[in-house]
Amino acid sequence: MSKYLRVIDTQAPVVQNYYALVFCRGERVKPRVSLGRWIWFCILEVFFGQELLESLVTTAANSGCPEEPDPNREYGEPNQLNLHIPSGIFTNLFRGQLLQLLYYKFYLQYLFLLPVSMPNEDEKAKLIDVARVRFRLRKRLLYLVIPFRRVYLFTAVLVNVGADVLAYIVTTNVTVAILVGVALEFIRRLLKL
Repeated sequence: MSKYLRVIDTQAPVVQNYYALVFCRGERVKPRVSLGRWIWFCILEVFFGQELLESLVTTAANSGCPEEPDPNREYGEPNQLNLHIPSGIFTNLFRGQLLQLLYYKFYLQYLFLLPVSMPNEDEKAKLIDVARVRFRLRKRLLYLVIPFRRVYLFTAVLVNVGADVLAYIVTTNVTVAILVGVALEFIRRLLKL
């Protein structure tokens, strides 16, 4: 005979509005990124954010580098930003924009990434040279990976449903609405190549 005991945990869960974090510019990036560019970064992130997160999680298994050892294993493997972007047909096509996304959103907005040395900002040339700067994931923020993936997925579902409803309103044809939904999902999955 088993004796059931109820399990309790009085520790408060982490409650945060991840949608606001993903879609609203924080104080650190607001003066640096225009609203139009931010919207573009958000669109890119919905399409490619999950892959970027997976790449960062992959590097989290390793720690330390010659420039700055990590004896407490608090950080992931340091790499140049370009090496944190997984190679693929569409990620290579948007690589320059994804580099901007990693810098402004994953480094400055979310604080996921930490540079081993400070990036060289040349305001005269209007450039931030990160070619010799390696960035590493803050492992204590790994708990954010799942909520961020949910934001990306939910946003994709909302866009798909919105397009379906709009297609139905315009055409009053269920078949067209279904085809629009299938086409959008196909495009979303195609971008993973």
